[in-house]
Amino acid sequence: MKNSLIMLVLILIGLNLNAQSGEVEVEITDVVAEWGGSLIIGLFEENGFPRAGQAMVSDTIPVRDIKAAYNFETIPVGKYAIAVFQDINGDDKLNRDVYGRPTEPFAFSNNVFGRFGPPKFAKTSFLVEGNTNSKLVIHLKE
Repeated sequence: MKNSLIMLVLILIGLNLNAQSGEVEVEITDVVAEWGGSLIIGLFEENGFPRAGQAMVSDTIPVRDIKAAYNFETIPVGKYAIAVFQDINGDDKLNRDVYGRPTEPFAFSNNVFGRFGPPKFAKTSFLVEGNTNSKLVIHLKE
């Protein structure tokens, strides 16, 4: 009886943990394949968006085609935003011209762009719900 009770508790804890996370599938389009390099993608909470090194999860995807895909797995329930850019020269940062404008393709979730600087988190954010699979398409901008 005691072992059955322990097993039931462990199953319920496992179900509860499972219900508290989701997955985000991202398709990135308009990649400039002939420029090469890699895509650097980051999933951000509001605090830290979209500063380098502040992503909750980030990764690098080799550029092979005009489209790329990435899955963020086991993401806790909450609001998030994605920032992505094509790192053409391999220096792991979004390069800018003398006026501060990006010189490498970049994008944000919800395909929102700011006028002078990055858009606000509220405009780029989306909700991750428990036991769901969210799908986003993000279009890079040159």
